[in-house]
Amino acid sequence: MRSDQSGETHADFAFPRSYEIQERYELPGSGRSEIPTFYIPAPRFRIEHDGLWVTVRPSNGQKWTGVFAYGYDEPPGISRIMSSPDPDSFIVISKGAAYLVGADNPNRWEQLPVFPVTDVVASEKHNILVFADFSKLVAYGPSGLRWKTSLLCPDSLKIVSVDCDSIGGTGYDPGSDTGTANFVVDLDTGADRLV
Repeated sequence: MRSDQSGETHADFAFPRSYEIQERYELPGSGRSEIPTFYIPAPRFRIEHDGLWVTVRPSNGQKWTGVFAYGYDEPPGISRIMSSPDPDSFIVISKGAAYLVGADNPNRWEQLPVFPVTDVVASEKHNILVFADFSKLVAYGPSGLRWKTSLLCPDSLKIVSVDCDSIGGTGYDPGSDTGTANFVVDLDTGADRLV
């Protein structure tokens, strides 16, 4: 399932998971929640921050709510909730900022080294998620970072095709005759080539 850039949050559970997760749209009328709430990352100068709210019910733990800090206020940064290749972890993309989180422990998280996330695709065959920003692709598998491409274009990277073994894309390249760079990336290794 491909993402769009409408600013809406979409859920994509291509991989098996050991938890339940959903976006939370509002607090109870009292303004307080009975569910523990965690701000990810922890705010530096105040007690809270704006972000995407999700509620998680791990298979063997207490239900909790996470507030994932927004990254990039304008499109093309996307928002998304996704299962990950690790069945005990999930991905939240909050306006372009991507977080990998352990469902059973909200303190076990990392922000992915791709920003702002403008697109993401799942490859079940290769057991990876591939994230795009303005100029590169980054893949995560069950054990974390699998590969990262070199700079594929200076700006405006777009994924235009995905097949069982590769991702094709295009981007802005002022140094080329056409102003565009076209590339293909191997899903298994992350090896890239211009076409």
